[in-house]
Amino acid sequence: MSRASKLLFVPLFVVLSSFFVFVSQQRLIDGDEGFYLLASRLVIQHKTPYIDFFYTQAPLLPYIYAAWLKVFGISWFSARLCCASLTIAIGALLYAHVCRETRDWKAGTVAVLLFATSSLIFAWYPIVKTFALAVLFLFGAYVIICNSSARSNWMIALAGLLVGLSIDTRSYILVVVPVIAAWIAWRRTKRWVARLVSFCGGAVLGLVPSLVLFIRSPDNFLFNNLGYHALRSGDGLIGEWQNKMMVVLGAFGGAHTGFQFSVLALVAVGLVLFLRKGGGPAVLALWIAFVTGTVSLLPTPSSVQYFSVVMPFLIVAAVCAASDYLRDLTGSRAQFARIVSIVLTVAFIGFAIPSFRQYLFTGYKVPGLKGPADASNWTLRGVSDVSKAINQFTAPNEGVASFWPGYIFASQADPYPGFENDFGVDVASQLSTQKRREYNILSYPDMVTEFASHGPRLAVVGNQVPRNGRSAAEACESLLGSEGYMPMAKIGSTILYSYEGRSVANDRK
Repeated sequence: MSRASKLLFVPLFVVLSSFFVFVSQQRLIDGDEGFYLLASRLVIQHKTPYIDFFYTQAPLLPYIYAAWLKVFGISWFSARLCCASLTIAIGALLYAHVCRETRDWKAGTVAVLLFATSSLIFAWYPIVKTFALAVLFLFGAYVIICNSSARSNWMIALAGLLVGLSIDTRSYILVVVPVIAAWIAWRRTKRWVARLVSFCGGAVLGLVPSLVLFIRSPDNFLFNNLGYHALRSGDGLIGEWQNKMMVVLGAFGGAHTGFQFSVLALVAVGLVLFLRKGGGPAVLALWIAFVTGTVSLLPTPSSVQYFSVVMPFLIVAAVCAASDYLRDLTGSRAQFARIVSIVLTVAFIGFAIPSFRQYLFTGYKVPGLKGPADASNWTLRGVSDVSKAINQFTAPNEGVASFWPGYIFASQADPYPGFENDFGVDVASQLSTQKRREYNILSYPDMVTEFASHGPRLAVVGNQVPRNGRSAAEACESLLGSEGYMPMAKIGSTILYSYEGRSVANDRK
């Protein structure tokens, strides 16, 4: 990096950190965060994903978050701070990489601006999802591969290790391995065979966490990572092509996200592929964006948020290519191109403002929320208040039947067996009793049996969004009263039911 780029790094880092820490603490909670964080707490308690509880993703994330929570404490605020740190690290890497490739601090600054104001990034990276962690590993590997000074096979092996860890976080990143391997082979640099072997060896080493859990229980590993996803929609592991077309249209034509995604994609493809601008790193970034974006469509059902993984790579490709293109222009053409670049950048930032309000404050059209009126139920403070209420009615490590695992995470209670994850009930009817027991999944009839026998003393109903018609929580809520469970407290729209104890009209809203 140039001296100017290095001097600008510190103030940019401070601004970037302040922004993403703020977003991480204000962004409305996504429903998936509850099961990710409870899984992390169970790992702290020496439980193993797939074997001791149902976990529907690659295994690394709960171990990383468990390490963080062990040091900084078990709370939503601490967990979100971890998310912010991961996002900040990606932004810092992005700035350093673009500045080095373009030799222009202005290009690096624009890249960071686009990164921070992309709704697919600030809405999905600073929360407890797999995106930020997987992208940090993958982007770090990309930077090492592109760095011409990384001649050492050990550095190439490190890149492979990071890719392996990214796969351990989000399994479909596996498709990037042949892309990077082909890139190393195609460039035919000195000792390219040794570099290719080093990369593949590092990737295998990075996959050790997944391999260990696979060896321990192949059936559980495969069902949690693949089998569940093949059953949950009724259309198989890869299906619902109409849904996939709607997701593509949403990515390119959505009200706010669509403009940002389209601008980056069109600029990157137009300049890199057609005008051959941006050099080798831009080409590799575009290929990684293309393969990860394509494979993001395959899971059923698909979602626009899955495209968040491609955004840092699209930003690199677009900014590096645009910088290269502008450098070659002179006269009036150069002036016109710069004006167009400024207008597009300002428009890109402007389109972030409505999304910022949606995801942090109003909850309007935010996935998982029933609408703006539901937003108060999904704040960090609101969910933490439910956890505090649980503590008032339970003993330490008492098993609680919470239909959303996020309430248990920051409480002193433990999840009642089978309630560690709120996804299993969706496929439980398609599994035998033996398989449900093996995979730690409860069906709705199983839940009815548990409440009828008063297995869990406390049940928590709230923050459930039905995925397949009526949710299990809604069905069981009517059952609780008939089985003697009494409402003990209400926080927002969430109600705590207890089998023993008097009814308390305690609305803490």
